[in-house]
Amino acid sequence: MKNKTLWKQVGAAAIAAAMVMSTVPATPVQAAGGKTLAVSSQKQLNQALKTVKGKNAVITVKAGKNVKITIPKGTYKVTIRVVGKKAAVVNNGTVKEIVVNSKGTVAIKNNGTIKKVTVQNAKSVSFSGNHKKAVPVVVNAEDVSMILAAPAKITAKKDVNIVLKKGAEKSSITCTKNAQAQVDNQTKKAISVKIADGTTLKVESGESCTITPKGKKEDTSGEDKTDEKDKTDGKDQKTDDTSDGNASSGSSSSGNSSGGTTVETPSKLTEADLLKQGYQLKWQDNFDGNFLNRADWNVELHEKGWVNSEWQEYVDSDKNIQVKDGKLLIKPVETVNADGTRSYTSGRINTQGKHDFKYGYFECRAKVPTGKGYLPAFWMMPTDENLYGQWPKCGEIDIMEVMGQETNKAYGTIHYGEPHDQSQGTCTVDAKNNFADQYHTYACDWEPGKITWYIDGVKFHEESDWFSAKSGQGEVAYPAPFDQPFYMILNLAVGGSWVGYPDDSTTYADQQFAVDYVKVYQKDSYDENVEKPVKNVILREPDTTGNYINNGDFSIAENLSDDKNWKFLTTLDGDGKAEIKNHEMVISTVNMGTADYSIQLVQPDVPLQKGGTYKVTFDAYADEARTMIADISGPDHNYTRYWKDTKVELGTQKTTYTYVFQMTGSDDANGRLEFNLGNAASTAAVHLSNVRIEKTGYEEIKEDTTKKVLADGNYVYNGSFQEGKNRLGYWDITKPENATTEVTGLEDGRRLKVVSPKGTVVTAGQQGLALSEDTEYVLSFSAQANEAETMTVHVAGQEFQAELTNEKKNYSFSFHTAADLTDKNISFDLGLGTTVYLDDVRIDEDSLIKNGSFNAGMAGFEVYCYTPSNVKYVVDSLNEDNAADFTIDDTGEADWHIQLKQTGVKLEQGQWYRLSLKMKSSIDRKVSYALQRDGSTHKDANGNEDWTPYCQETVDLTGEYQTITKEFQMKEDTDLETIFNIAMGAVGGKQITQQHRICMDDIVLEKIEAPEIKPEETGKNLLTNGDFSDGTSGWGINTNADQKATTVVTHGGIVFQVTNPGENDWDVQLIQNGFTLEKGCKYRVKFKVTSTKARTIKLGLMDNNCQTWYGGADISLAEAKEKEVSCEFTMQKDTDNDSKMLISMGKINGENTPASDITLTNFALEKITE
Repeated sequence: MKNKTLWKQVGAAAIAAAMVMSTVPATPVQAAGGKTLAVSSQKQLNQALKTVKGKNAVITVKAGKNVKITIPKGTYKVTIRVVGKKAAVVNNGTVKEIVVNSKGTVAIKNNGTIKKVTVQNAKSVSFSGNHKKAVPVVVNAEDVSMILAAPAKITAKKDVNIVLKKGAEKSSITCTKNAQAQVDNQTKKAISVKIADGTTLKVESGESCTITPKGKKEDTSGEDKTDEKDKTDGKDQKTDDTSDGNASSGSSSSGNSSGGTTVETPSKLTEADLLKQGYQLKWQDNFDGNFLNRADWNVELHEKGWVNSEWQEYVDSDKNIQVKDGKLLIKPVETVNADGTRSYTSGRINTQGKHDFKYGYFECRAKVPTGKGYLPAFWMMPTDENLYGQWPKCGEIDIMEVMGQETNKAYGTIHYGEPHDQSQGTCTVDAKNNFADQYHTYACDWEPGKITWYIDGVKFHEESDWFSAKSGQGEVAYPAPFDQPFYMILNLAVGGSWVGYPDDSTTYADQQFAVDYVKVYQKDSYDENVEKPVKNVILREPDTTGNYINNGDFSIAENLSDDKNWKFLTTLDGDGKAEIKNHEMVISTVNMGTADYSIQLVQPDVPLQKGGTYKVTFDAYADEARTMIADISGPDHNYTRYWKDTKVELGTQKTTYTYVFQMTGSDDANGRLEFNLGNAASTAAVHLSNVRIEKTGYEEIKEDTTKKVLADGNYVYNGSFQEGKNRLGYWDITKPENATTEVTGLEDGRRLKVVSPKGTVVTAGQQGLALSEDTEYVLSFSAQANEAETMTVHVAGQEFQAELTNEKKNYSFSFHTAADLTDKNISFDLGLGTTVYLDDVRIDEDSLIKNGSFNAGMAGFEVYCYTPSNVKYVVDSLNEDNAADFTIDDTGEADWHIQLKQTGVKLEQGQWYRLSLKMKSSIDRKVSYALQRDGSTHKDANGNEDWTPYCQETVDLTGEYQTITKEFQMKEDTDLETIFNIAMGAVGGKQITQQHRICMDDIVLEKIEAPEIKPEETGKNLLTNGDFSDGTSGWGINTNADQKATTVVTHGGIVFQVTNPGENDWDVQLIQNGFTLEKGCKYRVKFKVTSTKARTIKLGLMDNNCQTWYGGADISLAEAKEKEVSCEFTMQKDTDNDSKMLISMGKINGENTPASDITLTNFALEKITE
């Protein structure tokens, strides 16, 4: 995240809703005896440390599933005991000891002094910080993983896995009697390990080994794990199967999606071969221990049907994800629900953000489950899916997939491009060595410009031809998208649109995806200066009659299972046969299957020329009337239809069918004619004869080179410097020989870099943009210079200056084109005598909020995540119409913890605006949005950050899109740098830890005429649902932290059960807004209220942004005595048609406020006469 400024807002008035962090309340600090204290929040910890300063004490920090604490600077004689499933501890002070007793993962960052760390229980502990002296760490937990990125002195009393990373060079390890240490030394220095008998061993840099209690150092850096049971047993074990069996591969075949070839004498690629080629083992997981190492793997959570119409829900459960006997086991679980329906769970893990790699050799050794509908996979996805756009534009590498109903056939595939394209190879082994009964190794070697697949060291597929492009835009420079970091995924799907679905024969309790190890090898460097291979497409000639179909008259009997001429295929429950007799192809169906291609007759290798006109003819009839689907596809191009799917109505009499189409795609030597008979409501036999494809004409299809506005609304081509040769496609560069231009690497974000001496002229420009006359546009770009300089930009005959600094900044200029526009060019003067960077060049039609349709991806928006691992986001073009799609695992404790924002929105004083947007959520929840002042650059009279909101609302989202509209007047001074943001954290104080999605789209801000405000009738109740007869409809309820208050609607009213009033009056509130208060008019608010304890509440009438006070009062309540409240006030401010009423029940005026039940009834707000 480039800008990690926290965008928060604090109201000017006392009862304005503030964005503050909150925690779940627990046992308050107890100072009794000064010895043992329990805390649940940072604030309580600070109080406890202050209380016990100078005294010996134990402080236990416990806050549910997540513990996040910082020990401030200072010297404390305390032991900090940390519990919880996930903990993060930052120490900036001096403490006696930190004791870890966790059921999950713990991260300790030491920037101070810790005299001792004791690990009593944990799955993994990571240790980092800027301390220089090794911290003593005693490990009493069994099979804990210790990840060190800072010096530590480990004493292992139980078996332990230790990974030493950069920063841990000064560490040492001591193993007591019977303790075994698996050590992976990733530092550049040798690490000493002392065992119980006093012997000291060295673990060299880059070495991975196991130190046994007897002092034996066993190398685990590159072994093919085979335990003694595996060597002697060789039996197929279905339940908790961790036996290897025989790992020989048998025969294999390879090819793309249209077929394969037999490898008769395969040569196997071994680890020794990899090392000879310069590869080094960079990372591995042998799945030793009794649990999944969460320092290496993330567990994904996804609901049923999340992708591919799969049946399973991906969960984090020991029933689905196990580590046992040196194997990872991913298990499917079937559950019979109370209503008789069945549901399924499974496991999916990945290394994203923990082990990401750009290029390398990726290998796993695994055994797959058997059963219809299972699809285990070892595959890879890009770490930043937004770099080139959502799938498939981002790229995908499938190293291995095996269908549970066809366990002797494995697939290796890449997906890419828009439109979606793929390259797929298959490997088939003999029945006795199938992938379910035996362990096999699956690997791919990913290099710049080439990806190669292997099974058991035998190559079965290779691909170098791919592309990356967005619809309506140019192609990104090769080898994109496979030129960015990817992470690995292991999962087991249950059912899906490709593999099909389980049936009664599928079992669950005895099935699993068993993985022996995962390894990654890399070379020290890779040459990325590669060019896309140029494939010369050779189109074969037709036969002497002009027919491109071989054996179209069925005069030759064929083997219909090979890849020569005709081929008969069945899949997805399809069952039937085809045979040639009497110059006919007769296709008989036993089971029609679930897809039209479940029963299929095809002929590939049909040559098609771009611009050619083709005639397809055939004779056909059926034993009874029925239909079939005919088409011509491109199997090498994701089965793109060259001749569209055409329904053919068949009768019982032979009929000649004729169709004509033009080939508009690029030349393809491997077109495929298809006859699809599946899922057609009939199993009647079909007879085909005299099949012909003839070329009847040709007309050149000329490319339109006229520039148009791109699909994302940009008028500048390749504004991100990703396309064309040297990534400078569409740009005209002029420069002298002593100046250099280049596009920087991916790590720098790929920017145009210009280095020029003083006095040189360097320009970068484009001509003939699709700009229109008399139109408002905005030019935007980012730029930077090593020295402060002024850069001139010429666009549409106008000139602008950008003052560059040594920091990357965004620039924006609005311009209006002339009515007689002739200059449609853009040019940047980049010869500034220093190093200049330019990127993200755009010209868009001017609008107040840019790219609100998200057609340009996230351009113009920034995303802030307080804890980035809790949030993933993408612009979804698969399931949505280019909507911003956020998947949130945990909202955090404050609403500003997750935000989408856009800066530079222009609001003019006195102008009326309409803001509209679409939003939905997969669970019912609240979000808030605001247009507000930028407090990072605006300060109030006291010098504090001023985040004044100009328009702010909280809305309730459901699973269906709703269009939210808000009209408002800008009452503050004109602000040309307004921030628009949507807060998706703990809105209303409610933290959500359930994974869910929020989608938003079509954000529009526009100027409108001032609405006509009609005077309200005297005596009319301006409040909606004042008696709560419609529940809480029309009312808002705010609690700034969970469990501070709950509400119950009763007859005629609402009860607030306030268990903790918080620290501010606005921590508990009842709210209603949207009514009109007219300037100069008098109003009366009436309601009844009772409290079980004596206390004060506050009534307030304000503007909707809680910045301007209109009227109200503090209301004192006696214990258990109903009070009739009547408060009159005169509206002194300008008429407000979006006023707000608030009843605040938090801590009023800082006074001690008890927990109580507050009942409120019979609300009315009326305009009254003087």
